[in-house]
Amino acid sequence: MTIQIYLGLGANIDPEECLQAGVRAIRQAFTEVNLSPVYQAPAINIDGPDFLNMVVSCQTDWTLSELNDWIKMIEQQHGRDRSQPQPSSHRLDIDVLLYGDLISPADNIPRTDIMQRAYVLRPLAKLAPQLVYPGSQKTILELWQQNELGQPTQTSPLAFD
Repeated sequence: MTIQIYLGLGANIDPEECLQAGVRAIRQAFTEVNLSPVYQAPAINIDGPDFLNMVVSCQTDWTLSELNDWIKMIEQQHGRDRSQPQPSSHRLDIDVLLYGDLISPADNIPRTDIMQRAYVLRPLAKLAPQLVYPGSQKTILELWQQNELGQPTQTSPLAFD
């Protein structure tokens, strides 16, 4: 069964290069890949450079466990050090935001960052404005319009192969 997923990508160490590498890996592994614009946001709770963030939608037939294993592998290949205390600067951070209509608090699906971070909600609203947030009657665009999170800064477009 094919499942529509939404992944959040972020980086604040070599962020352009890391986002491009993340998108390449996603395009190799999944189908129907679509990209949001890239947004810049200050690092939260750490002393470091701003993050670049984006959302990628794609389709997979992988289980959530298989997807999470793949994400850890890709992050590690691109220099992510999970032994660092959190929060910390990242070369590449990939989070599962939505996994079909799944609601699983134990897996943080839907990811709580969607409702807490403008740099997650805004690109998701740009990419999938009419998507209904799991467990609600509201679209992602409606959630964005009702939020009080502030505006992340959209960056100049990055070139994605």
